[in-house]
Amino acid sequence: MDQKAFILGMVTAFCECVAGGCKRLALSPPLTLPVFEDVREEAESIIEKHGLCHDVEWNLDMPEERRHVWILIAGRKETLAMYHALRDSGYRPWESLEPFYGLLSYREEEAVHTGFDAYRAYFPM
Repeated sequence: MDQKAFILGMVTAFCECVAGGCKRLALSPPLTLPVFEDVREEAESIIEKHGLCHDVEWNLDMPEERRHVWILIAGRKETLAMYHALRDSGYRPWESLEPFYGLLSYREEEAVHTGFDAYRAYFPM
């Protein structure tokens, strides 16, 4: 499977989780700018077909060589606003997801095992 198909498959799966009520918010895998540009249009189409809203986050507070893009997927714009409020307060998901667990799942005790936790290895402390 090529990288684009993998990313779009993950976006589809995350959309189904959000649309199905398993999650309030899902974050795509961290994407490099070239990969993001390659998948953006199709990813946005998938999100819109599920009736969801989305936003894009550029982690500009990381060193340039480690910057990436995330596609945020949510059922409600208020959830995206809550995510951005946490980010504006100084929380960084690549340092700790704990402040975001309440947004990643409807039941916080289950949110610790989100799909994004698998990507934490890419962001060593």
